Amino acid sequence: MRTSSRLTRWLALSLLGAAPTLSACFGGDAGGPVWTGPAFSADLVDPTQPRDSTTHIYLSDGKLRIESTDTSQLGALVLDPAHKTTLIINDQKKEYIDAGMFTSLVTTTFGPVLRFFRPAGAGDPCTQWNTTTMPFAALAHDKSNAPPHFTCKSLGSESVDGRSAHKWQWTDDARDGGTGIVWIDDKLQVVSRAEDKDDHMELRNIKEGTVPASMFTPPASYKKLSMTSIMGGLMNGAGSGQGSH
Repeated sequence: MRTSSRLTRWLALSLLGAAPTLSACFGGDAGGPVWTGPAFSADLVDPTQPRDSTTHIYLSDGKLRIESTDTSQLGALVLDPAHKTTLIINDQKKEYIDAGMFTSLVTTTFGPVLRFFRPAGAGDPCTQWNTTTMPFAALAHDKSNAPPHFTCKSLGSESVDGRSAHKWQWTDDARDGGTGIVWIDDKLQVVSRAEDKDDHMELRNIKEGTVPASMFTPPASYKKLSMTSIMGGLMNGAGSGQGSH
């Protein structure tokens, strides 16, 4: 598995739905709320690709919803560890799956991702990032697989989509010396913008306040699919494929 050492790629790809690629490298806390910060919603975009689809994120009361506007995608992922639910919602077909059996695994994945997304406190974000990666240093067999170690330099204040933020330059001291810039929203203390030589992400249209509970449940009219039948179908399909060789 290839995992980039660039912080911007982690933030952008993780929140755009590729967080499972991080789980083996960073682990996390299972069973607790996936989000402990203030409630808000926002649009996640790549400002260098204005034609790309937007991803909506919703964070409230320990729950997370990630929703793509790309109609070729499934629709939304909703994670609610307190109720042990992981919903995969297909708005096109008006159906959903409750993959609750995987909630602990998914929470384990998103836990560290969101600690990168929201560094603790208003100070140097590298302190929290290094604390998150430090326990896994012993798992590295060589430098190329070692967790990163970040150094941050303050670049002062700057506005992101009309909101005040603190700008930081980060450098990965442990691996390839990669560097980039992040902006930490002054009020929410989340990464509201991030960029390096390859990747860019930005939060726009931030709306503070509790997100309606309906955003974390499927519409009553949607059909619930059985996780057992889906897994059985996958297994049967794999078996048929093996038999055809």
